[in-house]
Amino acid sequence: MDYNITSNKITSKVGIPYDDIRWQDVTGQPFGTASQFNAIVFGNANNIVDANGAMAVGGNFVSPRGLSLAFGGGSQPVEIGYSPDMVRFLVGNNVSMNGPLGVVGHVVAGGNFRTDKGSTYFIGKSGEPGQVQKLESLYHSDSGSPYWKPSDKGDHYIIPSYDVPRFIPASRIGADTAGFFQDARNSIENYKNCIENLPANGEVIDNFHEWILRGNNPQQNVFTLDVPNGILKKGIRAEVPEGSLVIVKLRTGDNAHLQYGLIGERSKADHTLYVFEDAKNIFMEVPAAIWGSILAPQAMFHAHSTGGNVTGNVALNSFAVNPTSGFEFHLPPFTGGVMCETGGAVLPATPVTPAVPVTPTVPVTPVAPVTPTTPPTMVSPETVVCPVCPEPAPCPIYPTCPEPLPCPICPEQMPCPVCPSCPEQMPCPVCPSCPEQMPCPICPEPVTCPVCPTCPEPVTCPVCPTCPQPMPCPVCPTCPEPMPCPVCPVCPVCPEPVICPECPPCPACPVCPEQMSCPECPPCPECMITPGLIAGYIKGCSCCSEHEWELRLYQIFCNTQVLLSCKCVSCFGYFEFEVPYSGSYLLQVCPSKSFRKSFRCKPNISLNNIGVSNFMME
Repeated sequence: MDYNITSNKITSKVGIPYDDIRWQDVTGQPFGTASQFNAIVFGNANNIVDANGAMAVGGNFVSPRGLSLAFGGGSQPVEIGYSPDMVRFLVGNNVSMNGPLGVVGHVVAGGNFRTDKGSTYFIGKSGEPGQVQKLESLYHSDSGSPYWKPSDKGDHYIIPSYDVPRFIPASRIGADTAGFFQDARNSIENYKNCIENLPANGEVIDNFHEWILRGNNPQQNVFTLDVPNGILKKGIRAEVPEGSLVIVKLRTGDNAHLQYGLIGERSKADHTLYVFEDAKNIFMEVPAAIWGSILAPQAMFHAHSTGGNVTGNVALNSFAVNPTSGFEFHLPPFTGGVMCETGGAVLPATPVTPAVPVTPTVPVTPVAPVTPTTPPTMVSPETVVCPVCPEPAPCPIYPTCPEPLPCPICPEQMPCPVCPSCPEQMPCPVCPSCPEQMPCPICPEPVTCPVCPTCPEPVTCPVCPTCPQPMPCPVCPTCPEPMPCPVCPVCPVCPEPVICPECPPCPACPVCPEQMSCPECPPCPECMITPGLIAGYIKGCSCCSEHEWELRLYQIFCNTQVLLSCKCVSCFGYFEFEVPYSGSYLLQVCPSKSFRKSFRCKPNISLNNIGVSNFMME
């Protein structure tokens, strides 16, 4: 299987085939099979709204709104093509969403599954006969309509969820999701340990507003960035040969705090890898853009409450973000080519051309002066002492939802934010030796410690929906009486069975038909329209932005419009109105207030039930 994704062209090699869900190591690729996913999270994740490519979650995925996957885009535009077999959303346990799920590809889960109406999956055509029947079997639901079929859209099929949430249970295809994520964790952690043992062959220049990474190896440049307090409040920029890898090993302690809005460079995003060696928590404290992939299988990532994005691959232990955040994952992924495996070549430490000294404006650790005419002495890789790996934190114990199943999964409680450290008290200045008439300086006022933020309230577990009552089958019609056999006519000219030369022969008696049997009862027809219901869903906007829509329903009386209802619907939201069947109605759809003046905003709307006698829409 080809595990590489090239930008600026259509690619369908994103995700993993549903009939072959197993882990594979890839030479030079720390993410292995997970390089086909924007993000792989070994524990729980919540509230992510969009990923340009695929996503894999080993635990539970919970969200109060919708999610879109594999629609392409990103820092370097990548269009994800339709695929007949690729899984673009893989979840080891349960999925509980209050919004619709839109995926260009298959959806597989190992546990319970719940999404909102309007969820849609776009499946490519294989050209094989019987593909529709195979899709019906893969997405069959015992509680759904028996007459449900995938919709043929010409170059692809659509799997809709207008009656029940549909997905492929892992047990139906014999997929060992628990084994897949365990193998993935072992492989990625082993690769991380291997990278941590690589010697640094580049130089880090600490400037006032950024760290400059300088290296001249044409293939792989390794840098070590020590941040004892864990606060990353500067940009990171690499000066390396074109096309070479940039590997940044970050040593931050238990907690890493991202306090700068731009990490890395867009042009080097697919060749940059950030390895968090010891962080157990990564806090994105500003809505930052991170250009490069993140390798931190031991850490929990806390995204910013208003947004942010990561361009590349991400491997994390768990992921949490505020329900109102617009956090996203972008393509392209990490290109691979890391030289680290056992038996492979390990790059020697390459001397770096001395840089022009830069006078820092903040305190830095003093270093020994260097004579300008003498090149700096390079430290041999053998003299580098490897740090002692910290003990892994114990996994938290999550409560088990009570019976009966399936019940929506309660979202994971967000941890309390870390209370900031109190700044050190400024020392009182020493009184100088001066004449008596000169007063001593006054000591500065003590600095007040900041107030520790309050823990967020726990999210309430949603209530299980009520199952709909089955529709009764119509009564079979009564079989008609069998028709009598016709009587053979008598020839009027030749009553005797003698052939006369003047008249034609008598016609033969027709054969009596067999007794007619009662026809089988016809199948129960599917109820396509529900009287008194106007329903549908918004599938996006022509401006390619995600924003809310206002829907207003009017009833028309004698050329007068009377407003009946007004609703606000998300970009991929479902709506319905219950009204009398006999009336005349007008539905107006317009963007929310912040988008009303944009001429580009035109909704993509689908109506799946118009149960009234007269209906108009504008």
